[in-house]
Amino acid sequence: MISRNTYIGILCFIPFFIFCQSHKKTGVPKNVYTKVTIGPAIGFYSNNNFHTSNTRQGKAFYGDVTEEAHIIDNLYASAGLEYQYSTLSFNSYYMAPGYQYLYNQKYDFNYTLTMQEARLNVLMRMTTGTELTKPLTAYIEGGYVLRYLMNTNLKVTSDLNNQVLFDGSTHADFEGKTLKNSFSSGVKVNAGIQHNFLRSHHAWYIQVSYMQGLARFLVHESFTPASIYIKTSYLQLGLGFKF
Repeated sequence: MISRNTYIGILCFIPFFIFCQSHKKTGVPKNVYTKVTIGPAIGFYSNNNFHTSNTRQGKAFYGDVTEEAHIIDNLYASAGLEYQYSTLSFNSYYMAPGYQYLYNQKYDFNYTLTMQEARLNVLMRMTTGTELTKPLTAYIEGGYVLRYLMNTNLKVTSDLNNQVLFDGSTHADFEGKTLKNSFSSGVKVNAGIQHNFLRSHHAWYIQVSYMQGLARFLVHESFTPASIYIKTSYLQLGLGFKF
């Protein structure tokens, strides 16, 4: 027969056992995590209306790898590299060699620009709670972006007869004198929701991002008008994993 004291001991032990199991973790919390994000993007472009018309965005997508450090409580700092592919089109003039062209606002040539851009993001992040104890947290982060145009391709087609007049790499430089106009700056804001795995301390998240470029870039070839300056900003939707 089991004595009454044994029953009492078992009943007292059960809550303690449940408490320990609920707080048991298979992973060890870290101070630095790696995040991988991918997703589509939408470009917003502002062009020089004196020499162009009908500026429109094309397909765009991005991906980034970020190292995130836990500073204190719900405050984090992160730095990472981002790659973005984007396209845009607009109509403009085409200055044929030896031809005296009049600026008659008849933009009979279609320009399609394809850009590959690398970015360094340095951001600060705040969450709505402790990620080690809450399965679902929201966050907002923002900071500085260093931009670099890795590769830019331009295709020019006549709207009159669909003849391709140019298709190849083009010069596209940012305004200013920073590092020979190859680099520029921007600001970025992310807002998202994160699902935390409390045992492994990993997480997946979905976020919306907005990046505003702080300098325009110039497309310049021998056949282009002198002032095709384009201002850019992007809206991104990202799905990511943190580990």
